[in-house]
Amino acid sequence: MGDSQPISGRCSAQGRAGFSKSEAVPLLSVFLLLAAAAFGQNRPPEQMEVFRAVTEALANQDADAFLDQFDAKMPQYEKLRDEIKDLFGAAQEIGSTIDVITDEGDEQKRMLELDWLLKINNNEPRRQIVKCRVEKQGKKWKITALDPVEFFKGPVP
Repeated sequence: MGDSQPISGRCSAQGRAGFSKSEAVPLLSVFLLLAAAAFGQNRPPEQMEVFRAVTEALANQDADAFLDQFDAKMPQYEKLRDEIKDLFGAAQEIGSTIDVITDEGDEQKRMLELDWLLKINNNEPRRQIVKCRVEKQGKKWKITALDPVEFFKGPVP
């Protein structure tokens, strides 16, 4: 999956281009055609939605939404829960970006290596290769393994 786009927990507003009405119609048509083609080819796999939810929960500092993306039976789940609660208790602002390095598996299980960037407050960003396993449980994908869990340790005071 080399053509994936980063998953980010921050949103940014984009300005509108200043085109005249006559210029905007052809450009809009071209844009819509390109967007439709891109959507069909680059639509993220449904298992990637779990990581979108994780980055959003990090940005919103919502421990329940974050932990809901993980299988409670995964190894070190309790440690992850404790790390996240400590992180959210100590952080005023969290930003997160994930780039997929490798993605292997089938329609039920995937093994991923993620280049994860975590920005906590005004501290130097953390960046690490995080290994994850996701599995489809019913209709929803869950993270069933994460290494290292310590990546989510709260900031050093």
